[in-house]
Amino acid sequence: MAKLTDDMKKMIQEQFPFLATADENGMPKVGPKGSLHVLDDSHLVYFEHTFHHAYHNLQQNGRAAVAVADREAQKGFRFEGQAHIHENDDLANELLPESIFDRFPRAALVIIDVEHIFKLDNTLEAGTQIA
Repeated sequence: MAKLTDDMKKMIQEQFPFLATADENGMPKVGPKGSLHVLDDSHLVYFEHTFHHAYHNLQQNGRAAVAVADREAQKGFRFEGQAHIHENDDLANELLPESIFDRFPRAALVIIDVEHIFKLDNTLEAGTQIA
């Protein structure tokens, strides 16, 4: 598994990440994930509560990519890996904030194993795999 650096963690914390998935026909879907954050050095996590496209696609193939960029600095990263959905299990019960159920009747935890990391900088190194 790839390891996130402190700079990557900071960018995920400070910028707005987008999750990309693909459906069973290969059609891409991209959407913002405001709850996405770093779980540990090799995993990202977000709280699933809409149960629409991303959830469906992750159930189908489990592959995910997360892109985050700092527009002003023109730097960013793409994290790719396998996603795992946890709903009504010990891990979900431990990590999902209880307050999420104040707004949504259902919620799940999605953990992404970070397998590959790519640069999204506005340089000739854009798209270079760094981990």
